[in-house]
Amino acid sequence: MKRHFFGIPWKLCFLSTLVLPLTCSAEVEARAPKKQEHSAKKKTTKNTPQQSPQTPTPEQEGDAPQAEPLFGSHFLLQDFPPTEAREVVLKDFDSDMVLFSKNADVLMTPSSMTKIATACFIARKIKSGELSPAIEFSVSSHAYRREGTTMFLNINQKVSVSKLLEGLLVVSGNDAAVVLSEGVCGSEAAFGAELTSFVRSFGALSTTFVNGSGLPDPAHKTTAQDLALIATHAIAAYPEIYPLYSQKELTFNGVPQHTKNVLLDRDIGCDGLKTGMTAEGGYGIVASCVQEGRRLILVANGYKNEKDRANNASALMTWAYRMFVNHGLYKANDPIAKLPVWYGNESFLPVIVEEDVWITLPRASQYDVKILLCYDTPLAAPIEKGAAVGEIQMTSSSWKKPVVIPLVAAESIREASFFKKISDSLAYLLFGIKNPPALSQEAKKQKRGES
Repeated sequence: MKRHFFGIPWKLCFLSTLVLPLTCSAEVEARAPKKQEHSAKKKTTKNTPQQSPQTPTPEQEGDAPQAEPLFGSHFLLQDFPPTEAREVVLKDFDSDMVLFSKNADVLMTPSSMTKIATACFIARKIKSGELSPAIEFSVSSHAYRREGTTMFLNINQKVSVSKLLEGLLVVSGNDAAVVLSEGVCGSEAAFGAELTSFVRSFGALSTTFVNGSGLPDPAHKTTAQDLALIATHAIAAYPEIYPLYSQKELTFNGVPQHTKNVLLDRDIGCDGLKTGMTAEGGYGIVASCVQEGRRLILVANGYKNEKDRANNASALMTWAYRMFVNHGLYKANDPIAKLPVWYGNESFLPVIVEEDVWITLPRASQYDVKILLCYDTPLAAPIEKGAAVGEIQMTSSSWKKPVVIPLVAAESIREASFFKKISDSLAYLLFGIKNPPALSQEAKKQKRGES
């Protein structure tokens, strides 16, 4: 096993990596080749393969008292922030790291926070062309009589999809949810089934929805972890409807109403998403805040009243911004290094990451990170563009586990001619592959101390 050091102190390089690649500070590990195998994996939960859904059990029910709350975090925290919530997930949007959690995987009643998933499902239909925002649905007697929060639709009234979305997200209209469900899928039950399949398709595997409103049903369950994933999906995939989550007022049929998300009125950078309340679930909120360009997502459920919900949610956000800091390390598709290639028409292969790479660290130890660039050597041609050829492994004494990012080929490398293969074989047998990865021009300048 070979290790190559670029010879740049970590702290010095880290300070400059806000604009430059980090490869100049990384330790590089060249591994012996494996048989058609790469250990690289993607560090993201935004598109997780589908698995068997979790089935509610009495021990998992979030609505039952929890004797010993299950606290968690990506970090080795000594003290967790105080919270009256029964279930919590507080995560960074860019790095996807969980800063604090409590009963994150315990099944719970999502109440009207369900409507985030409903809005995503409708937005996907619009984006795909299956549904027009201008199309009008008629208000059925069932939708008109649905209990709970309402946008004050009238029976047999025709309302556009865009206006129903507004009523769904701004004033949490259960009547709007039912009209959308019936208009798109024919019934609430059919809509619930499709909504469940939809959220599981991008990783919310413990979730079962039986309606689009969040009105109580014993089978209508999710987890704080899944709800955070749904909120992440809402922000990333459907920015065209995201402004509705920060809209504070709606007047419909002559009735003015104000949103119940009072965090929008507080000076913490909140721009969404949704509150919820049922007797089974308690008072809950899915909130997203942005401060100095950094977005956090909070799911907190099971509060006893609105005041506790608002005050503690604000306190959790403030704690997270004070305790942690973000750093962007690599930009998607920017060259990171050039790895030596065997039997190829080119001697080096440029490698990239497919998504922007961010990490979150406690402010007190924000330079305590080790980055290891790992790849199999020799890399043998042919190599297809986009193929996984290695990984970046990042560790910190403040993290519970490493962060692993796959490295992929930025271009295709064809198989070499017969004579070059012979030359490569002789060179490898006599000398091995001694060259470390070639740095990008920016990294070379940084290694020489240039600006």
